[in-house]
Amino acid sequence: MRRCWLTFAAAALVTGAYAAQVAGPAAETSPAPISGIAPSYGPKTVSAVPNAAAVVRRIWLPGLDAGYDPQGLAVDGGGIYVSAYRSDSFGVRRGPCRVIRIDLETGGPTGYVDVPSPCGHAGGLAVGGDGMLYVADTHTLFATPLAQAFGPGARFRQFPLGPGVIGGLAASTPDGIWLGTYENGPGRLFRFTAATLARLSEGETLGAPQAATVLTIPDHAQGAAIGGGGLWIARSDWSWGTLDRLDPATGAPQRRYEIAPGTEGIAFGSTGRLWAVSEAGSRHIYDHPFLGLFQPFFPLVFALDLSRLE
Repeated sequence: MRRCWLTFAAAALVTGAYAAQVAGPAAETSPAPISGIAPSYGPKTVSAVPNAAAVVRRIWLPGLDAGYDPQGLAVDGGGIYVSAYRSDSFGVRRGPCRVIRIDLETGGPTGYVDVPSPCGHAGGLAVGGDGMLYVADTHTLFATPLAQAFGPGARFRQFPLGPGVIGGLAASTPDGIWLGTYENGPGRLFRFTAATLARLSEGETLGAPQAATVLTIPDHAQGAAIGGGGLWIARSDWSWGTLDRLDPATGAPQRRYEIAPGTEGIAFGSTGRLWAVSEAGSRHIYDHPFLGLFQPFFPLVFALDLSRLE
C-alpha cells in the first residue's frame, strides 16, 4: 500500500473512538518456533512485537529472497494462501504478482501461481464459498477456481473495478467476498454476494452499485476478516500495526489492539485462530542501506489466539 516517510509519527497517533481502548505492547513470552526457511538477508532473529504472547504459530514467508512482498492472505482447508508482488527497489511498490500456497501444518510451500497483467500489487486475497480464488488488485479483480489454481494451465478471469471500488484488501465469506479501500482517512468495505460474482461476464465491470453492503472502515486498512464475534481490520505501516474489532453489521469501532508492524492480509482458520502476514522485513524494504538500520524485521505468516490479546 501507499507509504509515508513519517511512519513513526503515525505509530504514535491514537484518535477518535479508540483513544481509551488501545492496548499497549506486551513483552514477548515463549515465542512460537518459526517454521519454514529463513531468508538469506536480515538479522538472525525477528523483532519483538506487541502482543507476542498471542502469537501461537510463526512461519517464514516463502519467496522473500526473490523479492516478494506479501499483501493478501486467505485460509482454506489445510492451506494458507498469500498474494504478493515482486520488487527489487525500495521506491517500487508494484511488480509481477504471485499467489503462494503454504501447508498449514508444516509451514512449507506447496506451490504458487502467477497472476497475469495488469496485476501489480495483489493487495487482497479471498477464497469464496463458491470455490473461487479471488485476487484483488488496485483496479482489477482476478478469479480462478481454487481446485485448479495451482495446476498446469490455470486461467484467471478479470473484472475491472468501477469508480469508488478499490482492491486494496479482500476478505472471504461463505456467501461472497468483501473488497476494501486503503485510505489515509476512513475507507470503505464493499460486500459482493456469490450470486453477483457468478453473473459477471469476462471483462465486465464490478461496481459499487452491485454491492450488497457498504461499511466505513478505519484509515490505513490493510486486511479484513469476519469471525470471532466481529469484523476485524488490520491496519499498519512498516513500523507499526493494529488490529481493530468493529461491529460486523454497522462497522462501529469496538476495540483496538497493537500487533506486529507491517501486518497486511488476515483470515480466520477452521480452529478460530486469526492468521496474518507481515511485510515488515521484505527484501526491497530491508535491503535499503538506511532503513535496514531501524525498521522492524518480521516477514512472517503468523497465527493469533484472540483470547490472549491485551
